[in-house]
Amino acid sequence: MELRHIEAFIAVAEELSFRRAAERLHIAQPPLSQQIKRLERDVGAVLLRRTTRHVALTPAGEAFLHRARRAVQGVHAARRAAQEVVDGKTGGVRLGFGGAASPEVLMLLTKMYRTHRPDVRLDVAGPLHGAELVEQLNRDEIDAGLLRLPVRGSRIAVREIARHAMAVALPAEHPLADRPRVDLAELRDEPVIGYRSDLGGTVPTLIQGAFLRHGISPHIVQLVSDVHTLLALVGAGAGIGFAPMSAGHIRLSGVALVPVPDIPPLPLALAWREDDTNPALLSLVDLLDDVQARLADASLVP
Repeated sequence: MELRHIEAFIAVAEELSFRRAAERLHIAQPPLSQQIKRLERDVGAVLLRRTTRHVALTPAGEAFLHRARRAVQGVHAARRAAQEVVDGKTGGVRLGFGGAASPEVLMLLTKMYRTHRPDVRLDVAGPLHGAELVEQLNRDEIDAGLLRLPVRGSRIAVREIARHAMAVALPAEHPLADRPRVDLAELRDEPVIGYRSDLGGTVPTLIQGAFLRHGISPHIVQLVSDVHTLLALVGAGAGIGFAPMSAGHIRLSGVALVPVPDIPPLPLALAWREDDTNPALLSLVDLLDDVQARLADASLVP
């Protein structure tokens, strides 16, 4: 039983005229008559009574028409649903984000995507460490990750979105806390709260490289796994630490963030599997130019 035969029957049943139905379907009458005969053969019942002047539905035709309309509507709805998935208008995206990812970037990215693709299910998971994000990407547990560069992985595609200036986190009463900027050399003798390097994050490598370039051996007093803990310990007077300026959203009284130009800015990127053909994901990637343009403000380093 072919869909075009059912649609031909519906046209004849609604028009009660083979001529008008043929015009509506943009086909000749003989092929239309053949389609109706084939449908009746498949159904095993006469659906239409025909005379030279009149067409009428049989009782079997009446019963068939109601369900035929529903069937055709269902097929067209299924076709539209499938096409919307292909076009990236529906479906789902699982987005992970790293602990050092800027919440402003995460908020803007998800807000713009929900506006652009309101019918796509967007699941956000995190915060996760950089290594965890890459592992989940490789295991197909997430579709994309918002994390700091560099990202290691042969199957991973990345697109840089923004760069954040680095800062030193100081207790509010520290002599340097009111400065507009601080040079790394001025922090040579300070007790430093560092980040664990075994979690695959970019920040420990970035900070260590800056110290090495300036011939400084930092006095590490404690290692932490995330910026929230680091800022809390700084506020408690346990030492100083380093964080992107975007961490200023974590408003802890007693902690000041002062820019340190000697440390390179921290790049933030979206990563995804390069062989992923999920249309909903690709529509997210297509938004990155607009997201990047919106993020071009004073808090980001071009």
